[in-house]
Amino acid sequence: MGMVLKFGALNLVFDEQAAISLFHNDKLVSQLFPLVELYNQIPLDSPVKTAFQGPVDLSSSLGKGFRYSVEITYKCDLICIINIDYFPRWHDTVFLHWRFENRGDLPIEINRLSLPRMSIPRPSSQSVWTFQGAAVQWGQDFAFELPSTFYRDNFLGHLQDGEGGGIPLVDFWTPDLGIALGHLETVSQPWYMPVEASVDQIVASLQWRSNTHLEPGNSLDGLYTVLMIHHGDFFEPLARYREMMKLRGVVPAQPSTEDYEPAWCSWGYEFDVRPEEIEGVLPMLTRLGIRWVTLDDRWFDHYGDWNPRQDTFPSGDEEMKNLVERIHQAGLKAQLWWYPLCAEDGHGQWDTLTYGYSRVLLEHPDWVVLNSDGSIARNNRHLAMLCPALSEVQNYTLKLVERFIGEWGFDGFKLDNIYTMAQCYNPAHGHQEPEESIQGFGSLYRQILTESRRLRQQAVIQICPCGTPLTFDLIPAVSQTVAADPTSSYQVRQRIKFYKALMGPQSAVFADHVELTDGGEDFASQIGAGGVPGTKFVWPERPEILSRLREVWLLTSEKEEVWRKWFQIYHEHRLAEGEYLNLYDMAFDYPESHVIRKGHRFYYAFFAPNFKGEVEFRGLEAKSYRLVDYVNGRNVGVIHGENPVLHIEFEQSLLVVAIPENL
Repeated sequence: MGMVLKFGALNLVFDEQAAISLFHNDKLVSQLFPLVELYNQIPLDSPVKTAFQGPVDLSSSLGKGFRYSVEITYKCDLICIINIDYFPRWHDTVFLHWRFENRGDLPIEINRLSLPRMSIPRPSSQSVWTFQGAAVQWGQDFAFELPSTFYRDNFLGHLQDGEGGGIPLVDFWTPDLGIALGHLETVSQPWYMPVEASVDQIVASLQWRSNTHLEPGNSLDGLYTVLMIHHGDFFEPLARYREMMKLRGVVPAQPSTEDYEPAWCSWGYEFDVRPEEIEGVLPMLTRLGIRWVTLDDRWFDHYGDWNPRQDTFPSGDEEMKNLVERIHQAGLKAQLWWYPLCAEDGHGQWDTLTYGYSRVLLEHPDWVVLNSDGSIARNNRHLAMLCPALSEVQNYTLKLVERFIGEWGFDGFKLDNIYTMAQCYNPAHGHQEPEESIQGFGSLYRQILTESRRLRQQAVIQICPCGTPLTFDLIPAVSQTVAADPTSSYQVRQRIKFYKALMGPQSAVFADHVELTDGGEDFASQIGAGGVPGTKFVWPERPEILSRLREVWLLTSEKEEVWRKWFQIYHEHRLAEGEYLNLYDMAFDYPESHVIRKGHRFYYAFFAPNFKGEVEFRGLEAKSYRLVDYVNGRNVGVIHGENPVLHIEFEQSLLVVAIPENL
């Protein structure tokens, strides 16, 4: 018996084998079906019977809608129950939840579970782009053209000695149509989102991998899954994901005015920066209009203890307080680099630092997270991870916030290398389930934000998941996201757009150091796409300092003029505070285009190596606009919103503001 469920332009078709096909305006976009690997290879392609129920009215945090249920019975009385939810407010979106129940008399061993498994016919005449939100490795492109053959596991949990976490969403789109698959759980889940592509099809799934015995009477649940049909690039499904998660309680933190101020970071001086070197830069920062000073990595003695290094800060706490006071006297704000929830235990090293043993672990060796095999869970710097579910760890961490902000006087944090948390199997912690450590992870970072803003109302909490997407548990804990070690100007722009979708179109996105862009001074990509600019230059020139650096980013007199010009442009227009409008597809529109609305003005940023041709200024109202190249102070032309097409020429970038002629 078959069944067709209609949800506006979406149709779900169930066939006799209980496979599900998803159609949009009668065009097949995917086939969905559960795939389970069982101990005795019970075939799941031949159900004994299939029963349908519904629709019934549904009211949840996502709104009012209705639900259909499908119950599929397989051999050995294995039951699959699929709930299909639809909410009219979420156009072109369906929600699925899967459960397997053992109603037989014998246990069933399950090795792998894909709920759902989505197969998409691959068009032969169009390229396909994909967004994949799992944090899998440093430097990854968040979105990219899908190769003809491709495979990625996309693990969403902690990776031992690596990254992990991210956004549980994958998306595939062409110029005509896109489809996104994700889950809406409010706490990170150690599942996989594997993607496999060939010349004929694309297969993606939410996959659980763990050997388990499903005992008689027990059940195994999938995740609350969302399927979204959309047009354009990844922005629309990510924005929908943000709104859905907000209704489910994962609400983006609100930026303060200080989150939009540009920053200088001491990382130009690398690991061994000294307070006098930071103080030497302060007059230049004032001249350039840079408002934040970040004391970066390795100011401390041991990870976990966080005392000032004796060789670089010999006066300890007092020297740290004095440095912050001098920053404040210069009219600037001070930000501190910090890596919570880790400690040295004599294992391994990072860069040139061989780890010793932190006092906190000597005194509290039972605070560590243990893996299922009894080994210590380690982060990407090979440090022991501390369990955030323990009240003692929570108290210790929040006392550090009080020390850094309340006592030393810092105005915010750069929290670095923050990915996700491992499941904790330490018997000393008395967890009811290993996932308690994951639940505690997001909760403790939210407490860091709350405590910081109790101490400093305008505190900036930047969380940097170096080289990867942010883990969604941290959305309520970060007031300023960051492009996170971009490897190119394109990554800067792509990641700014990503965070404007994920956190909100007016969210604060730190574009990271301009020295990481193409040529080391591409402020156009930072500012034009809506980011907060930053830099890590060294100044003044001192040979004894330059000789110790592996990379030298000296601010020469020539560069000073460039830096002054761009920071002046930023302060004059402050595009980061404007509303990012999703009007262009980063994959298929050329030249690459971004637009930000501030009041009645529309700011356009175009990027291409060498462009000559017509462009459409989308989003304008039905009135005349004067176009001004606000970087070079020249008129570009006049257009009307009813026919907003103009011939332009530029190399690398063109930043234009459209000013209405008659308000």
